[in-house]
Amino acid sequence: MAKRRFLVAVVAVVLGVLTATGAAFANETRPQRDGRDHRAFCERLQSQAQHLRAAIGRLEAMSEMIKRKIASELSEEQLVRARHALAKIERMQAELREKLERLLAVYGERCRR
Repeated sequence: MAKRRFLVAVVAVVLGVLTATGAAFANETRPQRDGRDHRAFCERLQSQAQHLRAAIGRLEAMSEMIKRKIASELSEEQLVRARHALAKIERMQAELREKLERLLAVYGERCRR
């Protein structure tokens, strides 16, 4: 039972981090209309990209931790749930990486000008 609570807590933390990071990133990466704010926009974009990369790294660490738990401590029923949660986390990681790369491709080009 404690193992299940642990996994639920890990998934809740991951989802919270993803939600907060995604919302902050979306708010900060809206391009400014005023040319004077271009440099500030580019700095915020780079800062948010760095924070998002750090969040992806934390997700990868959690994924590895879950994989170790799966290999060592879980019952068959818990194993099925943990694998499902792990697959969901890995899909989120891939989605975040893809979004980050697209945003940097679109807005990063503006910052190089």
